[in-house]
Amino acid sequence: MTTKRSKILIGIAALVGAYIIFGPGEAPIAEPVKAAAATRVHVHAARAEAAPLDVGRALAALEKRVALPTAAEALFAAHSWYVAPPPPPPPPPETAKSHAPAQPVAPPLPYDYMGSYLPDGAPAVFFLTRGDRVYDVHVGDTLDNTYSVDRFANGQLTLTYKPLNVQQQLMTGGTP
Repeated sequence: MTTKRSKILIGIAALVGAYIIFGPGEAPIAEPVKAAAATRVHVHAARAEAAPLDVGRALAALEKRVALPTAAEALFAAHSWYVAPPPPPPPPPETAKSHAPAQPVAPPLPYDYMGSYLPDGAPAVFFLTRGDRVYDVHVGDTLDNTYSVDRFANGQLTLTYKPLNVQQQLMTGGTP
């Protein structure tokens, strides 16, 4: 029983090998009927010639059909649909104004308004904060040798940044 089973398996292996070697890959596309007939003829001829010794030849043919490692890696290579944007337009030609140095600008006010106090018959006292420090200032005072308190009008305290002599307003929200 075992020899009969092994003969059947060898026969099937021979058929598979013959199909791989003489398969339909060689048939022209324009003539499908003739190609089918030719394929059947090749398979029948292979069955008639198949012997247990042809299995090695079929395995050698299988090895020829295996993809090279570089081609196999290309099957799963990462591909991107990203298209680079066009380069930016060239900058406009430089003019005489672009060579002028930029005017210095005062930094934003580092002080926040906390409140005010108006004692009887005395000038108003304004409480300003900078970080965790509280300042009590009057009009005419200087803060950190950098800002001077110039005036209070219309709910705004006017401070002057001394290095550039630039005035800046601090909103107080009302009258003291």
